[in-house]
Amino acid sequence: MRLFFLHKILSPVISISALSLCVLGCNRSTDTTARYHEDGRAKPIAAVPTMIDTTSFEVPWSISEELTATIVQLISQKGTIYVQSRDDFAIAENPFSAQLAWMKKEFEDQEFAVFLELVEHNLVPAIKTAQSLQETSNNLNMSVRVRVIDLRGNEPKVVLQEMVRDSYYIPKTLFPTDYSVVSWGHPEYAKSPMSIAHMQLAREVASRVGDYILLAKSR
Repeated sequence: MRLFFLHKILSPVISISALSLCVLGCNRSTDTTARYHEDGRAKPIAAVPTMIDTTSFEVPWSISEELTATIVQLISQKGTIYVQSRDDFAIAENPFSAQLAWMKKEFEDQEFAVFLELVEHNLVPAIKTAQSLQETSNNLNMSVRVRVIDLRGNEPKVVLQEMVRDSYYIPKTLFPTDYSVVSWGHPEYAKSPMSIAHMQLAREVASRVGDYILLAKSR
C-alpha cells in the first residue's frame, strides 16, 4: 500500500522532470543564439552597433533600429555566428575612416565588428517611358554602407567594405499604407511595402556580412 502511494506521488514528478528535460533538449538543439556549436566548436563573435542613419526619410520610428534588429535576427537564425547587438556599444570615431586602432578597445571582447550606415532611403516615381512624365508607381531606393572589421589580430583589419543597394517596386494601384498608424511593431506592418522592402534589403546585407565573417574565421 505504501509503495503504491509513493508511486502515485512520484509518477507526476518524474513525468514533469522528463518533460522539462525534453523541452530543454529541444531548445538546445534549435538555439541559434548559443555561443557554441553542438560539437563544442566556438562560433565567431560579432558586434553589431545600431546602424547609422544619414538620410532624411521621416517615419514615426527609427528605420536604422528596425534594419539593425532585422539584420541581427537574420544572421542569428542561421546559427553559425554569435551576434551581439547592444545599445551600449560605443562608436567613438567614424567607423568608416582609415583609423581603426580605437576599435580594439571599444570592442575588446569581440572577434568582429560590423558597421552599417543607411545612406539612401528615397521614394521616387517610376516612369513608364522616357517620353511620358506620368507617375505610374514608385520605387523605394535604398543603400547601406557595410564594413566588417576583423579584431582578432594585433591590428584591426577590414575584411568587407561595400555598398549594398536595393530597390523595391511599389505599384500605384497598391492602396497606400498609413505609416503613422501601421508603424514598425504594429501587427499589420509586416505586410506593408516598406516592411517587405526592408526585409529584402536586410537579407542581402545579412548574407554578405555572414559570408565574409565565416570566410575570415576559416583562415
